[in-house]
Amino acid sequence: MYHNLGGKKFEDISYSTNTAHIQKGHAVAFADIDNDGDQDIYEVMGGAVEGDRFRNILFENTTTTGNHWIQLKLEGVTSNRAAIGARVKIKVIMEDGTVQYFYHTVSTGGSFGSQTLRVEAGLGKAKSIEAIEIQWPNAKQTKEIITGVTLNTMVKIKEGLGKQ
Repeated sequence: MYHNLGGKKFEDISYSTNTAHIQKGHAVAFADIDNDGDQDIYEVMGGAVEGDRFRNILFENTTTTGNHWIQLKLEGVTSNRAAIGARVKIKVIMEDGTVQYFYHTVSTGGSFGSQTLRVEAGLGKAKSIEAIEIQWPNAKQTKEIITGVTLNTMVKIKEGLGKQ
């Protein structure tokens, strides 16, 4: 595991975070497994041939930062049910009063690694969510704006019907 040092270089933090492992891995998935707002890591370990096996590993993130987050479970109606391809723009007001935008696209993210189909957005030192704009992956690319969403929650949004 590497830590980005201001965009200039990376520092190996595998040992200090207890994520170092000598076994080879074949897939890594990132998701908020325990629904506490941070990303946990699940690794499929072992080889690609029968007999070259090792137990899979879950690294639970127990870090406390005081940062805020939101999880969105999108459900398509005229779009595909999983809302794969939906584009999400989250507009937040930060603690210092400035506006910041967070962008996400609903996707599994890869082949030998993956992420959940939920939007799991870290919002840093946000004070509030002003609006969530969703561009649905349907033929008309319809846009929907959701307001009144609370920080640090999981919200289900059904295409055309808003918050559920």
